[in-house]
Amino acid sequence: MRSSSRITLPLLLVAALAVHTAAGQQRQPAIDTAAARTLRNEQRDDPKFAPDRHEGDGPFARLIIRGATLIDGTGGPPRGPVDIVVEGNRIVDIANVGVPHVSIDSTRRPKGPAREINAAGMYVMPGIVDLHVHQGTPQKAPESEYYNKLWLAHGITTVRGVPFASFAYSIHEKERSAKNAIVAPRYVVYQRPGTGWGQGPVTTPDQAHAWVRWIKAHGADGLKLGAERPDLMAALLDRRRNRTWARPLTYSKRAS
Repeated sequence: MRSSSRITLPLLLVAALAVHTAAGQQRQPAIDTAAARTLRNEQRDDPKFAPDRHEGDGPFARLIIRGATLIDGTGGPPRGPVDIVVEGNRIVDIANVGVPHVSIDSTRRPKGPAREINAAGMYVMPGIVDLHVHQGTPQKAPESEYYNKLWLAHGITTVRGVPFASFAYSIHEKERSAKNAIVAPRYVVYQRPGTGWGQGPVTTPDQAHAWVRWIKAHGADGLKLGAERPDLMAALLDRRRNRTWARPLTYSKRAS
């Protein structure tokens, strides 16, 4: 169990090459290119970016949650009261400070300066991981802040988008969440083959290899795979050729 960790990952940068004119000047290429149209189509149903964080306290150099009843996620019964010490964005100590219905033994309590939360009578448990989420179109809920706060209000501190929305949107919000710039769970970005890079769908094994390397380089965490053609599926899952993740992070399911 740990506090909401932050893993900074790169923004997706989509750059257009300038075209030299005969006079040596530079001008931007026409926006009505196939790649630009592809990216526009992917992004047209994105929700609005979450607003900059303007509420809540922290993070703190040292935080102690005092007197909580702990559900630790191991399958054992709740225990406590305990004091939970968080330093450097990680839980470094869980101190048993007593037993239920008995006064807390103050000699067992962690000492030292810290921001404290009195959690007497409350329960603490690891954050929930939702492995399958989407962020809907503007017609459903135009503000991504709605999704983020709905997840957090239900104890969900990590979400895996399969996908959240477009690749550019997903990576952008993932980095902002990692920097604690927005109120949001940790984002884990999975994408369908061919998204994000503006080169259209993946139709050959070589394209599959190239696309997997591209999304890895631009901050994705894994693949959302459906009923892919056998040769494409083999290419997408070819870890040695793709030179990607050290362990399998692919997520296969029936196309939906």
